[in-house]
Amino acid sequence: MEFGKKQKKIINNKPNGHLLIKGPKGSGKTTAFIHKIPSLLNNYCISKDDKILVAACNEEYYDYFYSVYRNIEGEKYHQNSFFDEDNSDKLEIRTIDSLVSYYLNKYVKNNNINLTLASFEEREAELKDAILIVSKGYEKKKPNILNLDHIEFIKDEIKWIKSCNYLKLEEYQSANRVGRINNLNTEISKILRRNSKQRQAIFEVLEEYTNNLRKLNKVDAQDMELLALNEAKKAPIINYTHIFIDNSQQLTKVQLELVKSIYNEKSYSSITFIMDTFETAIPNAWLVKGRHFSSLGYDMKGKCISLNESYKEIEVEDIEKFVDSSDKLIQKNETNKNSLQSSSLTLGSIEYIDLKRNISHRFIKDSGSVDEIYVDYNNFEEKVDDVVNIPVFNEIAAGNPILINEYIEDSYSLPKDWIRTSKDVFMLKVKGDSMINKNIYDGDYVVISKQNMPRIKDIVAVDIEGEATLKTYKVIDGKIALIPENDKYQPIIIDDQQFNVLGVAIGLIKNS
Repeated sequence: MEFGKKQKKIINNKPNGHLLIKGPKGSGKTTAFIHKIPSLLNNYCISKDDKILVAACNEEYYDYFYSVYRNIEGEKYHQNSFFDEDNSDKLEIRTIDSLVSYYLNKYVKNNNINLTLASFEEREAELKDAILIVSKGYEKKKPNILNLDHIEFIKDEIKWIKSCNYLKLEEYQSANRVGRINNLNTEISKILRRNSKQRQAIFEVLEEYTNNLRKLNKVDAQDMELLALNEAKKAPIINYTHIFIDNSQQLTKVQLELVKSIYNEKSYSSITFIMDTFETAIPNAWLVKGRHFSSLGYDMKGKCISLNESYKEIEVEDIEKFVDSSDKLIQKNETNKNSLQSSSLTLGSIEYIDLKRNISHRFIKDSGSVDEIYVDYNNFEEKVDDVVNIPVFNEIAAGNPILINEYIEDSYSLPKDWIRTSKDVFMLKVKGDSMINKNIYDGDYVVISKQNMPRIKDIVAVDIEGEATLKTYKVIDGKIALIPENDKYQPIIIDDQQFNVLGVAIGLIKNS
Protein backbone atom coordinates (compact mmCIF):
# COMPACT_ATOMS: atom_id res chain seq x y z
CA MET A 1 0.00 0.00 0.00
CA GLU A 2 1.42 3.36 -0.99
CA PHE A 3 0.92 6.63 0.88
CA GLY A 4 1.58 10.23 -0.02
CA LYS A 5 3.98 12.45 1.93
CA LYS A 6 1.32 13.80 4.26
CA GLN A 7 -0.14 10.37 5.01
CA LYS A 8 3.37 9.14 5.83
CA LYS A 9 3.87 12.15 8.08
CA ILE A 10 0.74 11.23 10.03
CA ILE A 11 1.82 7.60 10.36
CA ASN A 12 5.48 8.18 11.24
CA ASN A 13 5.41 11.32 13.42
CA LYS A 14 5.81 10.93 17.15
CA PRO A 15 2.66 11.66 19.16
CA ASN A 16 2.76 15.21 20.48
CA GLY A 17 -0.39 16.37 22.24
CA HIS A 18 -3.38 17.36 20.16
CA LEU A 19 -3.60 17.34 16.36
CA LEU A 20 -6.19 18.08 13.70
CA ILE A 21 -6.23 16.06 10.47
CA LYS A 22 -8.63 17.50 7.94
CA GLY A 23 -9.47 17.00 4.31
CA PRO A 24 -12.22 15.91 1.92
CA LYS A 25 -13.49 12.39 1.55
CA GLY A 26 -11.01 10.12 -0.19
CA SER A 27 -7.92 12.00 1.01
CA GLY A 28 -6.68 9.15 3.23
CA LYS A 29 -7.38 10.66 6.67
CA THR A 30 -8.96 7.58 8.20
CA THR A 31 -6.58 5.11 6.56
CA ALA A 32 -3.53 7.04 7.76
CA PHE A 33 -4.54 7.23 11.40
CA ILE A 34 -5.55 3.54 11.49
CA HIS A 35 -2.09 2.65 10.13
CA LYS A 36 -0.55 4.70 12.93
CA ILE A 37 -2.15 2.54 15.64
CA PRO A 38 0.38 -0.37 15.57
CA SER A 39 3.25 2.07 16.09
CA LEU A 40 1.47 3.65 19.07
CA LEU A 41 0.77 0.22 20.56
CA ASN A 42 4.38 -0.91 20.18
CA ASN A 43 6.21 2.29 21.13
CA TYR A 44 3.89 4.69 23.01
CA CYS A 45 1.82 2.50 25.29
CA ILE A 46 4.51 2.17 27.92
CA SER A 47 2.61 1.84 31.18
CA LYS A 48 0.10 -0.83 32.08
CA ASP A 49 -2.67 1.76 32.16
CA ASP A 50 -1.91 3.11 28.66
CA LYS A 51 -4.73 2.53 26.20
CA ILE A 52 -5.81 3.71 22.76
CA LEU A 53 -9.37 4.75 21.96
CA VAL A 54 -10.78 5.15 18.47
CA ALA A 55 -14.08 7.01 18.90
CA ALA A 56 -16.43 6.32 15.99
CA CYS A 57 -19.46 8.53 15.34
CA ASN A 58 -21.69 5.52 14.60
CA GLU A 59 -21.67 1.74 14.10
CA GLU A 60 -21.05 2.02 10.36
CA TYR A 61 -17.67 3.66 10.96
CA TYR A 62 -17.02 1.32 13.89
CA ASP A 63 -17.30 -1.71 11.58
CA TYR A 64 -15.18 -0.03 8.94
CA PHE A 65 -12.33 0.74 11.39
CA TYR A 66 -12.25 -2.86 12.58
CA SER A 67 -12.19 -4.25 9.06
CA VAL A 68 -9.32 -1.97 8.02
CA TYR A 69 -7.34 -2.60 11.20
CA ARG A 70 -7.70 -6.38 10.92
CA ASN A 71 -6.47 -6.10 7.35
CA ILE A 72 -3.27 -4.26 8.30
CA GLU A 73 -2.44 -6.39 11.37
CA GLY A 74 -0.91 -9.00 9.11
CA GLU A 75 1.24 -6.60 7.10
CA LYS A 76 4.92 -7.31 7.51
CA TYR A 77 6.04 -3.87 8.65
CA HIS A 78 3.48 -3.90 11.47
CA GLN A 79 4.56 -7.24 12.94
CA ASN A 80 6.09 -7.20 16.41
CA SER A 81 9.49 -8.72 16.90
CA PHE A 82 9.87 -11.99 18.82
CA PHE A 83 10.70 -10.09 22.03
CA ASP A 84 7.99 -7.40 21.76
CA GLU A 85 5.03 -7.48 24.09
CA ASP A 86 1.59 -8.03 22.55
CA ASN A 87 -0.32 -4.81 23.29
CA SER A 88 -3.33 -5.49 21.08
CA ASP A 89 -5.60 -5.63 24.14
CA LYS A 90 -4.82 -1.95 24.74
CA LEU A 91 -6.79 -0.86 21.68
CA GLU A 92 -10.49 -0.08 21.97
CA ILE A 93 -12.75 0.97 19.09
CA ARG A 94 -16.01 2.31 20.44
CA THR A 95 -18.93 4.36 19.22
CA ILE A 96 -19.85 7.60 20.94
CA ASP A 97 -23.20 6.06 21.87
CA SER A 98 -21.49 3.14 23.61
CA LEU A 99 -19.39 5.58 25.69
CA VAL A 100 -22.56 7.44 26.65
CA SER A 101 -24.31 4.20 27.63
CA TYR A 102 -21.33 3.05 29.67
CA TYR A 103 -21.13 6.18 31.81
CA LEU A 104 -24.88 6.59 32.06
CA ASN A 105 -25.09 3.08 33.51
CA LYS A 106 -22.38 4.04 35.99
CA TYR A 107 -24.40 7.11 36.97
CA VAL A 108 -27.56 5.05 37.49
CA LYS A 109 -25.73 2.43 39.54
CA ASN A 110 -23.78 4.91 41.67
CA ASN A 111 -26.90 6.92 42.47
CA ASN A 112 -29.15 3.87 42.89
CA ILE A 113 -31.86 5.27 40.64
CA ASN A 114 -33.93 3.93 37.79
CA LEU A 115 -33.81 5.95 34.57
CA THR A 116 -35.07 4.97 31.15
CA LEU A 117 -35.25 6.72 27.82
CA ALA A 118 -38.59 8.46 27.32
CA SER A 119 -40.62 7.43 24.31
CA PHE A 120 -41.54 9.89 21.57
CA GLU A 121 -45.09 10.10 22.92
CA GLU A 122 -43.87 10.77 26.47
CA ARG A 123 -41.51 13.51 25.33
CA GLU A 124 -44.23 15.17 23.26
CA ALA A 125 -46.74 15.08 26.11
CA GLU A 126 -44.33 16.47 28.70
CA LEU A 127 -43.12 19.21 26.35
CA LYS A 128 -46.68 20.33 25.61
CA ASP A 129 -47.41 20.35 29.34
CA ALA A 130 -44.25 22.39 30.00
CA ILE A 131 -45.19 25.00 27.39
CA LEU A 132 -48.66 25.39 28.89
CA ILE A 133 -47.34 25.66 32.46
CA VAL A 134 -44.73 28.29 31.54
CA SER A 135 -47.35 30.20 29.53
CA LYS A 136 -49.60 30.48 32.58
CA GLY A 137 -46.75 32.12 34.48
CA TYR A 138 -46.88 35.12 32.16
CA GLU A 139 -49.93 37.14 33.14
CA LYS A 140 -49.01 39.99 30.82
CA LYS A 141 -47.04 40.16 27.57
CA LYS A 142 -46.59 36.45 27.09
CA PRO A 143 -43.68 35.86 24.65
CA ASN A 144 -44.90 34.89 21.18
CA ILE A 145 -42.78 31.76 21.23
CA LEU A 146 -44.98 30.20 23.95
CA ASN A 147 -47.45 28.73 21.52
CA LEU A 148 -48.11 25.07 20.75
CA ASP A 149 -47.92 25.99 17.06
CA HIS A 150 -44.19 26.48 17.64
CA ILE A 151 -43.63 23.19 19.48
CA GLU A 152 -41.32 21.75 16.81
CA PHE A 153 -39.10 24.82 16.91
CA ILE A 154 -39.02 24.79 20.73
CA LYS A 155 -38.18 21.08 20.68
CA ASP A 156 -35.24 21.63 18.33
CA GLU A 157 -34.05 24.63 20.36
CA ILE A 158 -34.06 22.60 23.57
CA LYS A 159 -32.02 19.87 21.87
CA TRP A 160 -29.56 22.53 20.71
CA ILE A 161 -29.24 24.07 24.19
CA LYS A 162 -28.59 20.73 25.85
CA SER A 163 -26.20 19.56 23.12
CA CYS A 164 -24.16 22.74 23.66
CA ASN A 165 -24.12 22.15 27.42
CA TYR A 166 -25.73 25.50 28.18
CA LEU A 167 -27.22 24.51 31.52
CA LYS A 168 -27.56 28.02 32.93
CA LEU A 169 -29.88 30.71 31.60
CA GLU A 170 -27.00 33.20 31.43
CA GLU A 171 -25.02 30.87 29.17
CA TYR A 172 -27.90 30.44 26.76
CA GLN A 173 -28.82 34.13 26.77
CA SER A 174 -25.31 35.15 25.74
CA ALA A 175 -24.67 32.26 23.34
CA ASN A 176 -23.93 32.85 19.69
CA ARG A 177 -26.26 30.45 17.93
CA VAL A 178 -23.67 29.40 15.34
CA GLY A 179 -24.70 26.32 13.41
CA ARG A 180 -28.28 26.41 14.65
CA ILE A 181 -30.08 25.41 11.44
CA ASN A 182 -33.76 26.27 11.38
CA ASN A 183 -35.88 24.67 8.69
CA LEU A 184 -39.19 25.54 10.28
CA ASN A 185 -39.70 29.25 10.68
CA THR A 186 -37.10 31.84 9.81
CA GLU A 187 -39.09 34.62 11.44
CA ILE A 188 -39.03 32.83 14.80
CA SER A 189 -35.29 32.35 14.49
CA LYS A 190 -34.75 36.05 13.92
CA ILE A 191 -36.51 37.10 17.14
CA LEU A 192 -34.38 34.86 19.37
CA ARG A 193 -31.94 37.67 20.10
CA ARG A 194 -29.42 37.49 22.90
CA ASN A 195 -30.71 38.36 26.37
CA SER A 196 -34.31 38.30 25.11
CA LYS A 197 -37.59 37.27 26.76
CA GLN A 198 -37.99 34.71 23.99
CA ARG A 199 -34.82 32.89 25.06
CA GLN A 200 -35.79 33.16 28.72
CA ALA A 201 -39.18 31.59 27.97
CA ILE A 202 -37.63 28.71 26.02
CA PHE A 203 -35.16 28.03 28.84
CA GLU A 204 -38.01 27.97 31.35
CA VAL A 205 -39.80 25.43 29.14
CA LEU A 206 -36.59 23.37 29.02
CA GLU A 207 -36.37 23.27 32.82
CA GLU A 208 -40.05 22.40 33.24
CA TYR A 209 -39.88 19.74 30.54
CA THR A 210 -36.76 18.13 32.06
CA ASN A 211 -38.33 18.13 35.53
CA ASN A 212 -41.49 16.55 34.11
CA LEU A 213 -39.46 13.70 32.64
CA ARG A 214 -37.50 13.18 35.86
CA LYS A 215 -40.72 12.78 37.83
CA LEU A 216 -41.39 9.81 35.55
CA ASN A 217 -37.80 8.55 35.93
CA LYS A 218 -37.33 9.34 32.26
CA VAL A 219 -34.68 11.18 30.24
CA ASP A 220 -34.28 12.23 26.63
CA ALA A 221 -31.21 11.48 24.50
CA GLN A 222 -29.55 14.80 25.32
CA ASP A 223 -30.01 14.28 29.06
CA MET A 224 -28.40 10.85 28.71
CA GLU A 225 -25.29 12.48 27.25
CA LEU A 226 -25.19 15.20 29.91
CA LEU A 227 -25.47 12.70 32.77
CA ALA A 228 -22.79 10.51 31.16
CA LEU A 229 -20.48 13.52 30.80
CA ASN A 230 -20.90 14.50 34.46
CA GLU A 231 -20.21 10.94 35.58
CA ALA A 232 -17.09 10.68 33.40
CA LYS A 233 -15.76 13.97 34.76
CA LYS A 234 -16.24 12.84 38.35
CA ALA A 235 -14.69 9.40 38.05
CA PRO A 236 -13.53 8.14 34.67
CA ILE A 237 -13.20 4.36 34.83
CA ILE A 238 -10.65 4.21 32.01
CA ASN A 239 -8.31 6.95 30.84
CA TYR A 240 -6.93 6.74 27.32
CA THR A 241 -3.39 7.81 26.49
CA HIS A 242 -4.13 8.15 22.77
CA ILE A 243 -7.51 9.10 21.37
CA PHE A 244 -8.65 9.40 17.77
CA ILE A 245 -11.98 11.16 17.22
CA ASP A 246 -13.19 10.45 13.72
CA ASN A 247 -15.73 12.70 11.96
CA SER A 248 -15.36 15.21 14.78
CA GLN A 249 -17.37 17.74 12.74
CA GLN A 250 -20.47 15.61 13.39
CA LEU A 251 -20.26 15.61 17.19
CA THR A 252 -21.96 17.89 19.69
CA LYS A 253 -20.08 19.83 22.33
CA VAL A 254 -21.24 17.41 25.01
CA GLN A 255 -19.98 14.42 23.03
CA LEU A 256 -16.61 16.09 22.42
CA GLU A 257 -16.31 17.01 26.11
CA LEU A 258 -17.12 13.43 27.09
CA VAL A 259 -14.20 12.11 25.02
CA LYS A 260 -11.93 14.84 26.39
CA SER A 261 -12.85 13.90 29.97
CA ILE A 262 -11.38 10.39 29.56
CA TYR A 263 -8.09 11.60 28.04
CA ASN A 264 -5.01 10.68 30.07
CA GLU A 265 -2.54 13.45 29.30
CA LYS A 266 1.09 12.39 29.51
CA SER A 267 4.34 13.55 27.91
CA TYR A 268 3.86 11.05 25.07
CA SER A 269 0.05 11.07 24.84
CA SER A 270 -2.03 12.35 21.92
CA ILE A 271 -5.58 13.31 21.00
CA THR A 272 -6.29 13.51 17.29
CA PHE A 273 -9.35 15.04 15.66
CA ILE A 274 -10.27 13.81 12.17
CA MET A 275 -12.45 16.26 10.26
CA ASP A 276 -14.12 16.05 6.86
CA THR A 277 -13.85 19.58 5.51
CA PHE A 278 -16.76 19.23 3.10
CA GLU A 279 -19.15 17.27 5.31
CA THR A 280 -22.57 18.95 5.49
CA ALA A 281 -23.21 20.34 8.97
CA ILE A 282 -25.68 18.27 10.99
CA PRO A 283 -28.08 19.65 13.59
CA ASN A 284 -26.42 20.50 16.93
CA ALA A 285 -22.86 19.77 15.75
CA TRP A 286 -20.37 21.97 17.60
CA LEU A 287 -17.48 22.43 15.17
CA VAL A 288 -19.40 24.27 12.47
CA LYS A 289 -18.31 27.30 10.46
CA GLY A 290 -17.65 30.21 12.77
CA ARG A 291 -16.68 28.09 15.77
CA HIS A 292 -13.14 26.92 16.46
CA PHE A 293 -11.28 24.33 18.51
CA SER A 294 -10.32 27.09 20.93
CA SER A 295 -13.90 26.82 22.27
CA LEU A 296 -12.90 23.35 23.49
CA GLY A 297 -9.57 24.51 24.90
CA TYR A 298 -7.34 23.54 21.96
CA ASP A 299 -5.05 25.79 19.96
CA MET A 300 -4.58 24.19 16.54
CA LYS A 301 -2.03 26.67 15.20
CA GLY A 302 0.82 24.52 13.90
CA LYS A 303 -1.15 21.46 14.95
CA CYS A 304 -3.03 20.79 11.73
CA ILE A 305 -2.35 18.56 8.72
CA SER A 306 -4.50 19.22 5.67
CA LEU A 307 -4.90 16.45 3.12
CA ASN A 308 -6.06 17.62 -0.27
CA GLU A 309 -4.87 15.03 -2.74
CA SER A 310 -7.11 12.15 -3.74
CA TYR A 311 -6.22 8.82 -2.18
CA LYS A 312 -7.81 5.55 -3.26
CA GLU A 313 -7.85 2.86 -0.60
CA ILE A 314 -7.26 -0.77 -1.52
CA GLU A 315 -10.53 -2.60 -1.12
CA VAL A 316 -10.68 -5.52 1.30
CA GLU A 317 -11.76 -8.58 -0.67
CA ASP A 318 -15.06 -10.21 0.15
CA ILE A 319 -16.17 -7.53 2.62
CA GLU A 320 -19.31 -7.02 0.59
CA LYS A 321 -20.77 -8.92 -2.37
CA PHE A 322 -23.75 -7.78 -4.35
CA VAL A 323 -26.61 -9.89 -5.68
CA ASP A 324 -26.97 -10.51 -9.40
CA SER A 325 -30.53 -9.24 -9.57
CA SER A 326 -29.60 -5.77 -8.33
CA ASP A 327 -26.55 -5.70 -10.61
CA LYS A 328 -28.89 -6.18 -13.56
CA LEU A 329 -30.90 -3.14 -12.51
CA ILE A 330 -27.86 -0.91 -12.92
CA GLN A 331 -26.36 -2.57 -15.98
CA LYS A 332 -29.59 -2.92 -17.97
CA ASN A 333 -29.76 0.71 -19.00
CA GLU A 334 -26.20 2.03 -18.93
CA THR A 335 -27.02 4.21 -21.92
CA ASN A 336 -29.72 6.10 -19.97
CA LYS A 337 -27.41 7.76 -17.43
CA ASN A 338 -28.17 11.25 -18.67
CA SER A 339 -31.95 10.99 -18.70
CA LEU A 340 -34.01 14.00 -17.61
CA GLN A 341 -35.31 14.30 -14.06
CA SER A 342 -38.84 12.97 -13.63
CA SER A 343 -41.54 15.55 -13.02
CA SER A 344 -42.81 13.30 -10.19
CA LEU A 345 -39.65 14.07 -8.20
CA THR A 346 -40.39 17.37 -6.56
CA LEU A 347 -38.48 20.52 -7.43
CA GLY A 348 -38.13 23.33 -4.90
CA SER A 349 -37.59 22.67 -1.18
CA ILE A 350 -37.12 18.93 -0.60
CA GLU A 351 -36.39 16.83 2.48
CA TYR A 352 -33.76 14.09 2.38
CA ILE A 353 -33.50 11.78 5.41
CA ASP A 354 -30.25 9.92 6.02
CA LEU A 355 -31.59 6.66 7.48
CA LYS A 356 -28.19 5.47 8.72
CA ARG A 357 -27.32 8.64 10.59
CA ASN A 358 -30.93 9.61 11.39
CA ILE A 359 -30.33 13.10 10.03
CA SER A 360 -32.73 15.24 8.02
CA HIS A 361 -31.45 17.60 5.32
CA ARG A 362 -33.34 20.26 3.39
CA PHE A 363 -32.23 21.18 -0.09
CA ILE A 364 -33.44 23.09 -3.10
CA LYS A 365 -33.34 22.05 -6.73
CA ASP A 366 -33.17 24.80 -9.31
CA SER A 367 -36.23 24.42 -11.54
CA GLY A 368 -34.19 25.71 -14.48
CA SER A 369 -31.35 23.24 -13.97
CA VAL A 370 -32.31 20.09 -12.10
CA ASP A 371 -28.69 19.07 -11.54
CA GLU A 372 -28.07 22.20 -9.44
CA ILE A 373 -28.62 21.69 -5.73
CA TYR A 374 -28.60 24.30 -2.97
CA VAL A 375 -28.56 23.64 0.78
CA ASP A 376 -29.63 25.97 3.58
CA TYR A 377 -26.68 26.98 5.77
CA ASN A 378 -27.39 29.55 8.48
CA ASN A 379 -30.26 30.92 6.38
CA PHE A 380 -28.06 31.23 3.28
CA GLU A 381 -28.41 29.06 0.21
CA GLU A 382 -25.13 27.46 -0.80
CA LYS A 383 -24.68 25.62 -4.08
CA VAL A 384 -23.40 22.04 -3.80
CA ASP A 385 -20.63 21.45 -6.31
CA ASP A 386 -20.04 17.75 -5.72
CA VAL A 387 -23.22 15.86 -6.65
CA VAL A 388 -23.88 12.29 -7.70
CA ASN A 389 -26.46 11.08 -10.23
CA ILE A 390 -28.43 8.08 -8.98
CA PRO A 391 -30.44 5.83 -11.32
CA VAL A 392 -34.17 5.72 -10.55
CA PHE A 393 -36.31 2.65 -11.15
CA ASN A 394 -40.07 2.32 -11.19
CA GLU A 395 -41.56 1.11 -7.91
CA ILE A 396 -41.09 -1.10 -4.89
CA ALA A 397 -43.97 -2.26 -2.71
CA ALA A 398 -44.48 -1.02 0.82
CA GLY A 399 -47.42 -3.40 1.03
CA ASN A 400 -47.91 -6.66 -0.84
CA PRO A 401 -44.95 -7.55 -3.10
CA ILE A 402 -45.19 -6.31 -6.69
CA LEU A 403 -43.24 -6.89 -9.85
CA ILE A 404 -40.35 -4.46 -10.07
CA ASN A 405 -39.59 -2.69 -13.31
CA GLU A 406 -35.91 -3.34 -13.99
CA TYR A 407 -35.55 -0.50 -16.49
CA ILE A 408 -34.05 2.81 -15.48
CA GLU A 409 -36.73 5.47 -15.70
CA ASP A 410 -34.70 8.41 -14.55
CA SER A 411 -31.68 9.73 -12.70
CA TYR A 412 -31.64 11.97 -9.66
CA SER A 413 -28.92 14.23 -8.26
CA LEU A 414 -28.02 14.41 -4.58
CA PRO A 415 -25.00 15.85 -2.70
CA LYS A 416 -22.30 13.20 -2.78
CA ASP A 417 -21.41 13.67 0.90
CA TRP A 418 -24.92 12.68 1.93
CA ILE A 419 -24.71 9.38 0.06
CA ARG A 420 -21.04 8.75 0.96
CA THR A 421 -20.65 6.59 -2.11
CA SER A 422 -21.79 6.81 -5.71
CA LYS A 423 -21.10 3.14 -6.40
CA ASP A 424 -23.89 0.56 -6.37
CA VAL A 425 -26.63 2.94 -5.25
CA PHE A 426 -30.04 3.29 -6.85
CA MET A 427 -33.49 4.70 -6.07
CA LEU A 428 -36.97 3.22 -6.06
CA LYS A 429 -40.38 4.83 -5.76
CA VAL A 430 -42.41 3.54 -2.80
CA LYS A 431 -45.88 2.15 -3.44
CA GLY A 432 -48.15 1.32 -0.49
CA ASP A 433 -48.38 2.06 3.23
CA SER A 434 -46.76 -0.91 5.01
CA MET A 435 -43.78 1.17 6.20
CA ILE A 436 -45.54 4.26 7.54
CA ASN A 437 -44.32 3.68 11.11
CA LYS A 438 -40.82 4.28 9.72
CA ASN A 439 -41.97 7.53 8.08
CA ILE A 440 -41.95 5.91 4.63
CA TYR A 441 -45.10 6.73 2.70
CA ASP A 442 -46.62 6.06 -0.71
CA GLY A 443 -44.87 8.24 -3.29
CA ASP A 444 -41.62 8.67 -1.34
CA TYR A 445 -38.34 7.68 -2.98
CA VAL A 446 -35.99 5.35 -1.13
CA VAL A 447 -32.23 5.30 -1.77
CA ILE A 448 -30.87 1.73 -1.78
CA SER A 449 -27.26 0.64 -1.31
CA LYS A 450 -26.71 -2.76 -2.92
CA GLN A 451 -25.66 -5.47 -0.48
CA ASN A 452 -26.89 -8.95 0.31
CA MET A 453 -25.86 -9.14 3.97
CA PRO A 454 -28.14 -6.77 5.90
CA ARG A 455 -28.14 -6.30 9.65
CA ILE A 456 -31.06 -7.00 11.93
CA LYS A 457 -33.53 -4.06 11.84
CA ASP A 458 -32.18 -2.76 8.52
CA ILE A 459 -34.85 -1.64 6.07
CA VAL A 460 -34.28 -3.83 3.02
CA ALA A 461 -35.46 -4.14 -0.55
CA VAL A 462 -36.02 -7.84 -1.25
CA ASP A 463 -36.84 -9.72 -4.45
CA ILE A 464 -39.04 -12.74 -3.59
CA GLU A 465 -39.44 -15.04 -6.59
CA GLY A 466 -39.52 -12.13 -9.01
CA GLU A 467 -41.57 -9.76 -6.85
CA ALA A 468 -40.06 -6.96 -4.77
CA THR A 469 -40.98 -5.47 -1.41
CA LEU A 470 -39.60 -3.03 1.18
CA LYS A 471 -39.61 -4.28 4.77
CA THR A 472 -37.62 -4.38 8.01
CA TYR A 473 -35.18 -7.30 8.16
CA LYS A 474 -35.33 -9.57 11.23
CA VAL A 475 -34.72 -13.19 12.20
CA ILE A 476 -37.47 -15.09 14.07
CA ASP A 477 -36.92 -18.68 15.24
CA GLY A 478 -33.97 -19.00 12.92
CA LYS A 479 -35.91 -17.86 9.85
CA ILE A 480 -35.64 -14.61 7.94
CA ALA A 481 -38.68 -12.42 8.60
CA LEU A 482 -39.60 -9.33 6.60
CA ILE A 483 -41.54 -7.15 9.01
CA PRO A 484 -43.98 -4.44 7.86
CA GLU A 485 -44.12 -1.24 9.87
CA ASN A 486 -47.90 -1.09 9.84
CA ASP A 487 -50.11 -3.27 12.05
CA LYS A 488 -52.56 -4.10 9.29
CA TYR A 489 -49.92 -6.16 7.44
CA GLN A 490 -48.51 -9.54 8.43
CA PRO A 491 -44.79 -10.41 8.47
CA ILE A 492 -43.40 -12.33 5.51
CA ILE A 493 -41.48 -15.39 6.71
CA ILE A 494 -38.87 -16.53 4.19
CA ASP A 495 -38.98 -20.30 4.14
CA ASP A 496 -38.43 -22.18 0.89
CA GLN A 497 -38.93 -19.23 -1.45
CA GLN A 498 -36.13 -18.07 -3.68
CA PHE A 499 -35.20 -14.56 -2.66
CA ASN A 500 -32.48 -11.96 -3.14
CA VAL A 501 -31.73 -8.97 -0.98
CA LEU A 502 -31.48 -6.12 -3.48
CA GLY A 503 -29.99 -3.81 -0.89
CA VAL A 504 -30.37 -1.78 2.30
CA ALA A 505 -32.21 1.53 2.49
CA ILE A 506 -29.79 4.34 3.37
CA GLY A 507 -31.85 7.41 2.49
CA LEU A 508 -35.33 8.71 1.85
CA ILE A 509 -36.67 11.56 -0.28
CA LYS A 510 -40.02 12.68 1.05
CA ASN A 511 -42.88 13.21 -1.36
CA SER A 512 -43.79 16.68 -0.05
